Amino acid sequence: MHRILDSSLPMRTTVLKVAEVSLVIAALVLALEMFADEELGIISSTKVGTGLVGALLLLCLYCVDFYEPKVTTLRMQSASRIMQALGLTMLIIAPLLLIWTPTLDPTPAVIGMLLAGACLVTSRFLFAEIAQRFAFTEAAIVWGSGALAANIIHELVKRPDIGIIVQGIVDQSYTGDFFAGVQYLGPPEVMQGMKDSGQVRRIIFAVEERRGSLPVETLMAMRAAGLSFEDGTELYEELTGKVWLGTFSVSGLLFSRKLRPTFAKLFIKRFLSIFFAIIGLIITLPVMLITAVWIRGDSAGPAILRQTRVGENGQHFTLFKFRSMKVDSVGSAPATRDDPRCTRIGKWIRRFRIDELPQLVNILKGDMYFIGPRPFVPDQESSLVQEIPHYRQRWTVRPGATGWAQVHRGYCSSVADNVEKLSYDLFYIKNLSIGLDMLTLLKTFKVLLLGRGGQ
Repeated sequence: MHRILDSSLPMRTTVLKVAEVSLVIAALVLALEMFADEELGIISSTKVGTGLVGALLLLCLYCVDFYEPKVTTLRMQSASRIMQALGLTMLIIAPLLLIWTPTLDPTPAVIGMLLAGACLVTSRFLFAEIAQRFAFTEAAIVWGSGALAANIIHELVKRPDIGIIVQGIVDQSYTGDFFAGVQYLGPPEVMQGMKDSGQVRRIIFAVEERRGSLPVETLMAMRAAGLSFEDGTELYEELTGKVWLGTFSVSGLLFSRKLRPTFAKLFIKRFLSIFFAIIGLIITLPVMLITAVWIRGDSAGPAILRQTRVGENGQHFTLFKFRSMKVDSVGSAPATRDDPRCTRIGKWIRRFRIDELPQLVNILKGDMYFIGPRPFVPDQESSLVQEIPHYRQRWTVRPGATGWAQVHRGYCSSVADNVEKLSYDLFYIKNLSIGLDMLTLLKTFKVLLLGRGGQ
């Protein structure tokens, strides 16, 4: 696996995505060349038109989760999402053609879309067939029988696109016949025989307590003989986009090169935050004005709520947001699904995250970045610090209006929810980069567009 925008992708999945983008462009170019005519206009006669239609289709595919790993090897789900993306693209193109050139022949665009759809369906069906063939997979053994090992096995089973098939587990003290759906192969010594017979070459080391339990000499001999050892915690991060809290240590952040606050990194992050905040304010200003009027008309109280939140290094700041709850119900308790404290308008603005728009002002003030961990109220933070190990590390970086944890999880209403959200936040802090910020921004766009995750 390798990283693109700090997101880990298998090589074959990357090749598939590049091939599919190329197929879309090739299909559109072919259709537009077939119907090219000087009288047809920009969509059928210029590269600009081809690029716009192709970009729109790819954007629609992204919005319907066509590129999500869990969909890659599912034939029918892939075909369904292709149909959805084609329909959305046609709906967007149709009024544009009527507005710009009422006499424009839509045939080239329609044929191009259908040809691109056929190509994508074929590529996904072929990839799903190839991905399940044993010859195109890699056999692996998981060393360990704890929660980390079980989670890695579960993730690999869900991700056939990775191409790793777990043959079983080895462990010194396990006593059962099966673990997490795979066979128990015996103590670690059996790996040598499996290596000699060519059955397996990759070992995923998922033992959570390693002190004094590693036969270092034996492992080095196996490594020298050709076995490949992989750290289970790192593989878990690559598969899930979050850290494994069971083995997490602050040293992982202390020695992280990406967390180092260089002047260039801080300047770019601040510049991009201000840039996106200004763009956001310009685009959403009419929505914010209408929302403020609706809130005042719907219930008594101010439209803008000012709350104290915990920011970088535990410092407090005043956060602005639209009031979505009744005045006498606003407090430090976390929101829940269908929260009865919400007003009629509040339910809608929370659903589409409109209540968060005033935070753009906080970004301009420098209280927050555009991307970062979500800031909470002091009472809630103090409680979670006491209950969740390493929770204080969230304050290592400046908070954000959106973040890696927010796009993977909705609102948190329990300690268990916050534990999982912390695992995403720590992954973001550990892998802090502009690339990861850009990926988070893309995911945020999809969340806002589809109204996901609100409560």
